[in-house]
Amino acid sequence: MKIFLVSILLCFYVQIYSQEVSENNTDDLLRQATEEYQASQFQRSLQLTERALELAPDYHDIRLLQIRNNLALTNLSSADQDINTLLQKVPQYEGLKAVILQRINRFEDESKALAYLDNIDIIYPEDIIFQVKRSQLYLEANQPKEAKKLATLLIKKNNLEPGHRYLLQNILRQTVTDEIGVNYSYIGSSKEYVDNAPWHSISGEYQHNFGRTSTLARATYSNRGTREGVLYEVEAYPVLSKKLYTFVNLGISSGELFPDLRGSLSVFYNFARIFEAEIGGRVQKYNDDSFYTGILGLTVYHNKFFFNARTFLGPEINNKLVQNYQGNIRYYFSGVDNYIFLRAGNGISPDERILSTQALENPLLDAYYVTLGVNFSAGIHHHFQVGAGMLYEDLPNGLKGSQVIGSAGYRYRF
Repeated sequence: MKIFLVSILLCFYVQIYSQEVSENNTDDLLRQATEEYQASQFQRSLQLTERALELAPDYHDIRLLQIRNNLALTNLSSADQDINTLLQKVPQYEGLKAVILQRINRFEDESKALAYLDNIDIIYPEDIIFQVKRSQLYLEANQPKEAKKLATLLIKKNNLEPGHRYLLQNILRQTVTDEIGVNYSYIGSSKEYVDNAPWHSISGEYQHNFGRTSTLARATYSNRGTREGVLYEVEAYPVLSKKLYTFVNLGISSGELFPDLRGSLSVFYNFARIFEAEIGGRVQKYNDDSFYTGILGLTVYHNKFFFNARTFLGPEINNKLVQNYQGNIRYYFSGVDNYIFLRAGNGISPDERILSTQALENPLLDAYYVTLGVNFSAGIHHHFQVGAGMLYEDLPNGLKGSQVIGSAGYRYRF
Protein backbone atom coordinates (compact mmCIF):
# COMPACT_ATOMS: atom_id res chain seq x y z
CA MET A 1 0.00 0.00 0.00
CA LYS A 2 2.81 2.41 0.92
CA ILE A 3 4.62 1.58 -2.32
CA PHE A 4 1.42 2.27 -4.24
CA LEU A 5 0.95 5.71 -2.59
CA VAL A 6 4.58 6.68 -3.13
CA SER A 7 4.30 5.69 -6.77
CA ILE A 8 1.20 7.88 -7.22
CA LEU A 9 2.88 10.86 -5.54
CA LEU A 10 6.01 10.38 -7.61
CA CYS A 11 4.02 10.25 -10.82
CA PHE A 12 2.11 13.38 -9.80
CA TYR A 13 5.39 15.23 -9.05
CA VAL A 14 6.96 14.15 -12.33
CA GLN A 15 3.86 15.26 -14.20
CA ILE A 16 3.89 18.70 -12.54
CA TYR A 17 7.64 19.05 -13.05
CA SER A 18 7.44 18.01 -16.68
CA GLN A 19 4.68 20.55 -17.28
CA GLU A 20 6.87 23.26 -15.79
CA VAL A 21 9.98 22.52 -17.83
CA SER A 22 8.19 21.54 -21.02
CA GLU A 23 6.24 24.82 -21.38
CA ASN A 24 6.72 25.79 -25.02
CA ASN A 25 4.80 29.07 -25.25
CA THR A 26 7.52 31.70 -24.87
CA ASP A 27 5.00 34.54 -24.71
CA ASP A 28 3.31 32.87 -21.74
CA LEU A 29 6.69 32.33 -20.13
CA LEU A 30 7.52 36.02 -20.56
CA ARG A 31 4.18 37.02 -19.09
CA GLN A 32 4.64 34.74 -16.07
CA ALA A 33 8.25 35.84 -15.59
CA THR A 34 7.21 39.49 -15.72
CA GLU A 35 4.54 38.92 -13.10
CA GLU A 36 7.03 37.17 -10.82
CA TYR A 37 9.56 39.99 -11.33
CA GLN A 38 6.98 42.63 -10.45
CA ALA A 39 6.18 40.64 -7.31
CA SER A 40 9.92 40.67 -6.42
CA GLN A 41 10.11 36.89 -6.93
CA PHE A 42 13.36 37.25 -8.84
CA GLN A 43 14.59 33.66 -8.50
CA ARG A 44 11.31 32.24 -9.79
CA SER A 45 11.27 34.80 -12.62
CA LEU A 46 14.84 33.83 -13.50
CA GLN A 47 13.87 30.16 -13.80
CA LEU A 48 11.15 31.10 -16.26
CA THR A 49 13.41 33.36 -18.38
CA GLU A 50 16.08 30.65 -18.52
CA ARG A 51 13.50 28.16 -19.82
CA ALA A 52 12.17 30.68 -22.36
CA LEU A 53 15.65 31.44 -23.69
CA GLU A 54 16.28 27.72 -24.16
CA LEU A 55 13.30 27.75 -26.52
CA ALA A 56 13.96 31.14 -28.14
CA PRO A 57 17.55 32.41 -27.69
CA ASP A 58 16.82 35.51 -29.79
CA TYR A 59 13.75 36.61 -27.83
CA HIS A 60 15.40 39.84 -26.68
CA ASP A 61 12.67 41.04 -24.31
CA ILE A 62 13.13 37.84 -22.31
CA ARG A 63 16.88 38.35 -22.18
CA LEU A 64 16.38 41.91 -20.94
CA LEU A 65 14.17 40.61 -18.16
CA GLN A 66 16.75 37.97 -17.33
CA ILE A 67 19.37 40.72 -16.98
CA ARG A 68 17.13 42.58 -14.54
CA ASN A 69 16.60 39.39 -12.53
CA ASN A 70 20.33 38.73 -12.31
CA LEU A 71 21.01 42.33 -11.29
CA ALA A 72 18.36 42.09 -8.58
CA LEU A 73 19.95 38.84 -7.36
CA THR A 74 23.48 40.33 -7.67
CA ASN A 75 24.44 37.73 -10.27
CA LEU A 76 26.58 40.34 -11.99
CA SER A 77 28.70 38.00 -14.15
CA SER A 78 25.54 36.39 -15.56
CA ALA A 79 24.04 39.82 -16.23
CA ASP A 80 27.25 40.84 -18.02
CA GLN A 81 27.08 37.78 -20.29
CA ASP A 82 23.53 38.63 -21.38
CA ILE A 83 24.39 42.32 -21.84
CA ASN A 84 27.34 41.37 -24.06
CA THR A 85 25.08 39.08 -26.09
CA LEU A 86 22.65 41.92 -26.80
CA LEU A 87 25.46 44.39 -27.49
CA GLN A 88 26.84 42.06 -30.14
CA LYS A 89 23.49 41.25 -31.74
CA VAL A 90 21.19 44.27 -31.26
CA PRO A 91 23.05 47.22 -29.68
CA GLN A 92 20.18 49.61 -30.46
CA TYR A 93 17.45 47.41 -29.01
CA GLU A 94 14.95 49.36 -26.91
CA GLY A 95 15.55 48.91 -23.20
CA LEU A 96 19.17 47.79 -23.49
CA LYS A 97 20.65 51.16 -22.46
CA ALA A 98 18.42 51.22 -19.41
CA VAL A 99 19.70 47.88 -18.10
CA ILE A 100 23.29 48.93 -18.85
CA LEU A 101 22.74 51.95 -16.59
CA GLN A 102 21.36 49.61 -13.93
CA ARG A 103 24.52 47.52 -14.28
CA ILE A 104 26.74 50.59 -13.89
CA ASN A 105 24.90 51.52 -10.70
CA ARG A 106 25.88 48.14 -9.26
CA PHE A 107 29.56 49.09 -9.16
CA GLU A 108 30.69 50.09 -5.68
CA ASP A 109 33.95 51.54 -7.03
CA GLU A 110 33.49 54.60 -9.28
CA SER A 111 36.79 53.92 -11.07
CA LYS A 112 35.55 50.48 -12.14
CA ALA A 113 32.27 52.03 -13.30
CA LEU A 114 34.20 54.57 -15.39
CA ALA A 115 36.30 51.79 -16.90
CA TYR A 116 33.10 49.92 -17.78
CA LEU A 117 31.80 53.08 -19.43
CA ASP A 118 34.96 53.29 -21.52
CA ASN A 119 34.00 49.98 -23.13
CA ILE A 120 30.40 51.10 -23.58
CA ASP A 121 31.58 54.28 -25.34
CA ILE A 122 33.12 52.14 -28.07
CA ILE A 123 29.64 50.93 -29.00
CA TYR A 124 27.77 54.16 -28.18
CA PRO A 125 30.26 56.96 -28.96
CA GLU A 126 29.23 60.23 -27.25
CA ASP A 127 25.76 58.88 -26.41
CA ILE A 128 24.08 61.54 -24.27
CA ILE A 129 22.71 59.05 -21.72
CA PHE A 130 26.10 57.58 -20.91
CA GLN A 131 27.90 60.92 -21.04
CA VAL A 132 25.57 62.30 -18.36
CA LYS A 133 26.29 59.19 -16.29
CA ARG A 134 30.02 59.72 -16.81
CA SER A 135 29.76 63.27 -15.50
CA GLN A 136 27.97 61.94 -12.40
CA LEU A 137 30.65 59.32 -11.84
CA TYR A 138 33.42 61.91 -12.15
CA LEU A 139 31.78 63.88 -9.36
CA GLU A 140 31.31 60.81 -7.16
CA ALA A 141 34.96 59.84 -7.80
CA ASN A 142 36.12 63.24 -6.48
CA GLN A 143 37.06 64.52 -9.92
CA PRO A 144 35.09 67.81 -9.89
CA LYS A 145 37.07 69.47 -12.69
CA GLU A 146 36.34 66.63 -15.11
CA ALA A 147 32.68 66.54 -13.98
CA LYS A 148 32.23 70.27 -14.49
CA LYS A 149 33.96 70.31 -17.88
CA LEU A 150 31.80 67.50 -19.26
CA ALA A 151 28.55 68.79 -17.69
CA THR A 152 29.19 72.26 -19.14
CA LEU A 153 29.44 70.77 -22.63
CA LEU A 154 26.45 68.48 -22.25
CA ILE A 155 23.97 71.00 -20.85
CA LYS A 156 24.28 73.07 -24.04
CA LYS A 157 22.83 70.24 -26.14
CA ASN A 158 19.25 70.43 -27.35
CA ASN A 159 18.46 66.70 -27.14
CA LEU A 160 18.61 66.46 -23.35
CA GLU A 161 15.81 64.74 -21.50
CA PRO A 162 14.31 66.67 -18.54
CA GLY A 163 15.89 64.33 -16.02
CA HIS A 164 19.31 64.72 -17.62
CA ARG A 165 19.13 68.51 -17.46
CA TYR A 166 18.21 68.30 -13.78
CA LEU A 167 21.19 66.03 -13.06
CA LEU A 168 23.60 68.25 -14.96
CA GLN A 169 22.35 71.35 -13.16
CA ASN A 170 23.05 69.67 -9.83
CA ILE A 171 26.51 68.60 -10.99
CA LEU A 172 27.41 72.14 -12.04
CA ARG A 173 26.16 73.56 -8.75
CA GLN A 174 28.27 71.07 -6.83
CA THR A 175 31.50 71.69 -8.78
CA VAL A 176 31.79 75.38 -7.86
CA THR A 177 34.17 75.88 -4.94
CA ASP A 178 33.81 79.57 -4.05
CA GLU A 179 31.56 82.48 -5.00
CA ILE A 180 31.33 86.11 -3.99
CA GLY A 181 28.37 88.27 -4.93
CA VAL A 182 26.70 91.64 -4.53
CA ASN A 183 23.02 92.46 -5.09
CA TYR A 184 21.12 95.73 -5.19
CA SER A 185 17.37 96.30 -5.14
CA TYR A 186 15.23 99.41 -5.51
CA ILE A 187 11.58 99.75 -4.50
CA GLY A 188 9.62 102.86 -5.43
CA SER A 189 6.17 103.43 -3.89
CA SER A 190 3.18 105.24 -5.35
CA LYS A 191 1.70 108.40 -3.78
CA GLU A 192 -1.01 106.40 -1.96
CA TYR A 193 1.56 105.30 0.63
CA VAL A 194 1.89 107.50 3.74
CA ASP A 195 5.66 107.18 3.51
CA ASN A 196 6.52 106.82 -0.15
CA ALA A 197 10.26 107.40 0.07
CA PRO A 198 12.16 104.93 -2.13
CA TRP A 199 13.74 101.87 -0.53
CA HIS A 200 17.32 100.88 -1.25
CA SER A 201 18.87 97.57 -0.28
CA ILE A 202 22.30 96.14 -0.94
CA SER A 203 23.74 92.79 0.11
CA GLY A 204 27.11 91.11 -0.08
CA GLU A 205 27.66 87.38 0.25
CA TYR A 206 30.31 84.70 0.17
CA GLN A 207 29.67 81.04 -0.67
CA HIS A 208 31.92 78.03 -0.22
CA ASN A 209 31.18 74.43 -1.14
CA PHE A 210 32.38 71.64 1.12
CA GLY A 211 32.05 68.68 -1.21
CA ARG A 212 28.37 68.51 -2.11
CA THR A 213 27.28 70.89 0.67
CA SER A 214 27.07 74.61 -0.07
CA THR A 215 27.44 77.15 2.75
CA LEU A 216 26.85 80.89 2.51
CA ALA A 217 27.26 84.03 4.62
CA ARG A 218 25.31 87.19 3.73
CA ALA A 219 24.86 90.72 5.05
CA THR A 220 21.96 92.87 3.80
CA TYR A 221 21.63 96.61 4.42
CA SER A 222 18.26 98.25 3.74
CA ASN A 223 17.26 101.91 3.90
CA ARG A 224 13.58 102.87 3.80
CA GLY A 225 13.91 106.60 4.22
CA THR A 226 12.91 106.87 7.86
CA ARG A 227 14.20 103.43 8.87
CA GLU A 228 17.28 101.38 8.18
CA GLY A 229 18.70 98.09 9.32
CA VAL A 230 21.17 95.26 8.64
CA LEU A 231 20.38 91.55 8.47
CA TYR A 232 23.18 88.99 8.94
CA GLU A 233 22.58 85.46 7.68
CA VAL A 234 24.24 82.09 7.32
CA GLU A 235 22.74 79.27 5.30
CA ALA A 236 23.63 75.84 4.01
CA TYR A 237 22.37 73.26 1.51
CA PRO A 238 23.40 69.87 2.94
CA VAL A 239 23.08 67.09 0.36
CA LEU A 240 21.94 63.88 2.06
CA SER A 241 21.72 61.61 -0.98
CA LYS A 242 21.34 61.71 -4.75
CA LYS A 243 17.65 62.53 -4.36
CA LEU A 244 17.48 64.33 -1.03
CA TYR A 245 18.91 67.64 0.13
CA THR A 246 18.01 70.33 2.65
CA PHE A 247 18.09 74.10 3.06
CA VAL A 248 18.89 75.68 6.44
CA ASN A 249 19.05 79.43 7.17
CA LEU A 250 19.58 81.51 10.29
CA GLY A 251 19.48 85.32 10.39
CA ILE A 252 19.79 87.99 13.09
CA SER A 253 19.43 91.76 13.11
CA SER A 254 19.09 94.65 15.54
CA GLY A 255 15.32 94.58 14.95
CA GLU A 256 14.84 98.07 13.53
CA LEU A 257 13.76 96.82 10.14
CA PHE A 258 14.36 93.08 9.86
CA PRO A 259 13.30 90.40 12.36
CA ASP A 260 15.42 90.03 15.48
CA LEU A 261 15.73 86.39 14.50
CA ARG A 262 14.69 84.45 11.44
CA GLY A 263 15.11 80.74 10.76
CA SER A 264 14.35 78.56 7.74
CA LEU A 265 14.32 74.85 7.06
CA SER A 266 13.22 73.01 3.91
CA VAL A 267 13.68 69.45 2.69
CA PHE A 268 13.77 68.73 -1.05
CA TYR A 269 13.21 65.32 -2.62
CA ASN A 270 13.66 64.45 -6.29
CA PHE A 271 11.43 61.69 -7.68
CA ALA A 272 10.32 60.24 -11.02
CA ARG A 273 13.35 61.90 -12.62
CA ILE A 274 11.72 65.28 -13.34
CA PHE A 275 9.92 66.18 -10.10
CA GLU A 276 11.17 67.81 -6.92
CA ALA A 277 9.03 68.22 -3.81
CA GLU A 278 9.64 70.67 -0.96
CA ILE A 279 8.33 70.75 2.58
CA GLY A 280 9.53 73.17 5.20
CA GLY A 281 8.92 76.04 7.54
CA ARG A 282 10.01 79.57 8.45
CA VAL A 283 10.04 81.44 11.74
CA GLN A 284 10.41 85.19 12.32
CA LYS A 285 10.78 86.73 15.76
CA TYR A 286 10.10 90.39 16.58
CA ASN A 287 10.71 91.32 20.21
CA ASP A 288 8.60 88.77 22.13
CA ASP A 289 6.42 87.72 19.19
CA SER A 290 7.19 84.73 17.00
CA PHE A 291 5.55 84.10 13.60
CA TYR A 292 5.55 80.66 11.97
CA THR A 293 5.03 79.80 8.31
CA GLY A 294 4.63 76.37 6.67
CA ILE A 295 5.80 75.69 3.11
CA LEU A 296 4.86 73.22 0.39
CA GLY A 297 6.38 73.26 -3.08
CA LEU A 298 6.63 71.23 -6.26
CA THR A 299 9.05 71.67 -9.15
CA VAL A 300 8.94 70.09 -12.61
CA TYR A 301 11.85 70.06 -15.07
CA HIS A 302 10.66 69.70 -18.66
CA ASN A 303 13.08 70.12 -21.56
CA LYS A 304 14.52 73.62 -21.11
CA PHE A 305 11.75 74.72 -18.74
CA PHE A 306 11.61 74.87 -14.96
CA PHE A 307 8.12 75.08 -13.42
CA ASN A 308 7.69 75.66 -9.70
CA ALA A 309 4.68 76.23 -7.46
CA ARG A 310 5.00 77.13 -3.77
CA THR A 311 2.57 77.80 -0.95
CA PHE A 312 3.40 79.71 2.24
CA LEU A 313 0.78 79.40 4.99
CA GLY A 314 1.03 81.42 8.20
CA PRO A 315 1.44 83.08 10.53
CA GLU A 316 -2.02 83.69 11.94
CA ILE A 317 -2.45 87.34 12.93
CA ASN A 318 -5.70 88.76 14.31
CA ASN A 319 -7.45 85.49 13.38
CA LYS A 320 -6.29 85.93 9.80
CA LEU A 321 -3.95 83.39 8.17
CA VAL A 322 -1.26 85.12 6.11
CA GLN A 323 -1.02 83.29 2.80
CA ASN A 324 1.24 83.41 -0.23
CA TYR A 325 0.82 81.43 -3.44
CA GLN A 326 3.43 81.83 -6.12
CA GLY A 327 4.49 80.36 -9.44
CA ASN A 328 7.97 80.45 -10.94
CA ILE A 329 8.97 79.69 -14.51
CA ARG A 330 12.44 79.57 -16.02
CA TYR A 331 13.50 79.00 -19.59
CA TYR A 332 17.13 77.90 -19.96
CA PHE A 333 18.43 79.15 -23.27
CA SER A 334 22.09 78.15 -22.85
CA GLY A 335 23.39 76.20 -19.91
CA VAL A 336 22.45 76.21 -16.25
CA ASP A 337 23.35 79.88 -15.67
CA ASN A 338 21.53 81.41 -18.63
CA TYR A 339 17.78 81.67 -18.29
CA ILE A 340 14.80 83.98 -18.33
CA PHE A 341 12.60 83.87 -15.24
CA LEU A 342 9.07 84.91 -14.39
CA ARG A 343 7.54 84.99 -10.91
CA ALA A 344 3.94 85.81 -10.09
CA GLY A 345 1.72 85.37 -7.08
CA ASN A 346 -0.43 86.84 -4.38
CA GLY A 347 0.58 87.57 -0.81
CA ILE A 348 4.13 88.15 0.38
CA SER A 349 6.29 85.25 1.54
CA PRO A 350 8.82 85.39 4.40
CA ASP A 351 11.53 84.65 1.83
CA GLU A 352 11.01 88.16 0.42
CA ARG A 353 13.32 89.64 3.04
CA ILE A 354 12.79 93.27 2.03
CA LEU A 355 9.01 93.06 1.63
CA SER A 356 7.98 90.48 4.23
CA THR A 357 7.35 93.03 6.99
CA GLN A 358 4.45 94.42 4.93
CA ALA A 359 2.59 91.10 5.22
CA LEU A 360 3.03 91.06 8.98
CA GLU A 361 1.95 94.68 9.36
CA ASN A 362 -1.10 94.29 7.08
CA PRO A 363 -2.23 90.63 7.34
CA LEU A 364 -5.83 91.36 6.27
CA LEU A 365 -4.84 93.08 3.05
CA ASP A 366 -4.23 91.46 -0.32
CA ALA A 367 -1.10 91.85 -2.44
CA TYR A 368 -0.30 90.75 -6.00
CA TYR A 369 3.03 90.87 -7.78
CA VAL A 370 4.88 89.88 -10.94
CA THR A 371 8.59 89.92 -11.66
CA LEU A 372 10.46 89.29 -14.91
CA GLY A 373 14.21 88.99 -15.29
CA VAL A 374 17.22 87.34 -16.85
CA ASN A 375 20.19 85.47 -15.39
CA PHE A 376 23.25 85.13 -17.63
CA SER A 377 26.96 84.37 -17.54
CA ALA A 378 29.94 85.93 -19.29
CA GLY A 379 32.57 83.24 -19.40
CA ILE A 380 33.16 80.80 -16.56
CA HIS A 381 33.59 83.26 -13.69
CA HIS A 382 31.17 86.16 -14.22
CA HIS A 383 27.43 85.85 -13.61
CA PHE A 384 24.76 88.54 -13.71
CA GLN A 385 21.07 88.88 -12.89
CA VAL A 386 18.70 91.73 -13.71
CA GLY A 387 15.01 91.86 -12.81
CA ALA A 388 12.05 94.21 -12.67
CA GLY A 389 8.50 93.91 -11.41
CA MET A 390 5.38 95.43 -9.93
CA LEU A 391 3.53 94.86 -6.67
CA TYR A 392 -0.09 95.93 -6.07
CA GLU A 393 -1.53 95.81 -2.57
CA ASP A 394 -4.32 97.06 -0.35
CA LEU A 395 -3.31 99.73 2.13
CA PRO A 396 -4.55 100.31 5.71
CA ASN A 397 -5.96 103.71 4.64
CA GLY A 398 -8.44 102.00 2.29
CA LEU A 399 -6.50 102.85 -0.85
CA LYS A 400 -4.63 100.60 -3.25
CA GLY A 401 -0.95 101.22 -3.73
CA SER A 402 1.67 99.99 -6.15
CA GLN A 403 5.40 99.51 -5.92
CA VAL A 404 8.00 99.32 -8.69
CA ILE A 405 10.72 96.77 -7.98
CA GLY A 406 14.10 96.64 -9.67
CA SER A 407 17.14 94.49 -8.90
CA ALA A 408 20.61 93.76 -10.22
CA GLY A 409 23.24 91.27 -9.06
CA TYR A 410 26.74 90.09 -9.86
CA ARG A 411 28.56 86.92 -8.80
CA TYR A 412 32.14 85.85 -9.31
CA ARG A 413 32.78 82.10 -9.18
CA PHE A 414 36.16 80.54 -8.68
